[in-house]
Amino acid sequence: MKESFTYKITGKEDHDRALALLAHEAAKYECYIFVSKPGLPPKSAKSIMLLITGGFKTGDTVEFTFDGSDADVAAQNIKAALDSIGL
Repeated sequence: MKESFTYKITGKEDHDRALALLAHEAAKYECYIFVSKPGLPPKSAKSIMLLITGGFKTGDTVEFTFDGSDADVAAQNIKAALDSIGL
């Protein structure tokens, strides 16, 4: 099953901490989870290092893509996590 959604990064501070929390949340799911922004290849949301070096900044609109058996649950929970961690 595939799911996707877009998200606008609005957090003003400490993106590295927020991205680490995102990777921790993404690691809970079996499905593949990728985050991408226009002009750059997708990054695994389960890799702290790929997220931190991914060039994501305030104002970017990124796309999350989920592919696998628990994609629907992962997408729903990642959306909620993004709002709570302040990315």
